[in-house]
Amino acid sequence: MNSTKLLVTALLGFIINVASAQNYSAGLGYASDYFYRGALKSEEALQASFGAKTELGGLDVSAGAFTNQSVDNGTDSYQLTLGAGKSVNDLLSVYGGLNHFEDVAGEALFEAQLGLGLKTVLSPSLNVFRSFDDDWYTVELGVHHKFDFDVAELCVHGTIGNTDLSDTVDSDYYTVGAKVSRDLAENASIAISADRVDSDLIDEEWVFGLSVSTKF
Repeated sequence: MNSTKLLVTALLGFIINVASAQNYSAGLGYASDYFYRGALKSEEALQASFGAKTELGGLDVSAGAFTNQSVDNGTDSYQLTLGAGKSVNDLLSVYGGLNHFEDVAGEALFEAQLGLGLKTVLSPSLNVFRSFDDDWYTVELGVHHKFDFDVAELCVHGTIGNTDLSDTVDSDYYTVGAKVSRDLAENASIAISADRVDSDLIDEEWVFGLSVSTKF
């Protein structure tokens, strides 16, 4: 068993051990296309996600699972995450964790992640990922802002990043978009989204989504 499989096994074990988490979330959705770091993984797809959060030793520990199932053209993918974060002060928060992304067809990526977030206007964030199997890095800068209205919540967001594709080749990418969500019940909501995606690997594309989510 190689190092990636060992790490994935450990990650799954951690996710199972978060069974005592205080907060759970789950979601189902549809996307017109699915991109990961500027690379097209599939066209129309059905998506599902699950997350768990708890407090442990003064840290906010979280685990998550996400799957993208292609309806027609493309590959199926899934992602597992595990990490812990902490507010350093009223301005700065830090996060450290693991990120595993895999195409069912076979390509897999397992990374360490370090993130910084500022609790200021636009909530800027910086995330750095490093692959365990290769000396490859991904760096992402992100911003977002939420507007609360009587009938719905609007979130506008943007991400710009650079990811290593090999020892000598990298790719720049960005996403800008908006999501409108509305409560269906106390712990359930529905959302529609529109994102403009561009990278060195593709021409600009619009991605539209519809999802429902719940917390319990």
